[in-house]
Amino acid sequence: MGLREQIKNAKSDSEISTLLQSGQKYEFASARTKSAWKSTAKFRLAELSNPVPAQTPEKSVESKKVSKKKTK
Repeated sequence: MGLREQIKNAKSDSEISTLLQSGQKYEFASARTKSAWKSTAKFRLAELSNPVPAQTPEKSVESKKVSKKKTK
């Protein structure tokens, strides 16, 4: 399992920070990869701070079938 997947599955803030610190050891990781790690960590921290997002009931929209009149 890669570092990004580990961050996605982290259970706590401290675990995420530990994983990011271990990512600093990868000296050949590209800047894009390091940015992806940070982005994933930010997203996961937001998930952990609000574990159950507010659910709104979906409104069912029924469209009426309207027949178009043909012009001659």
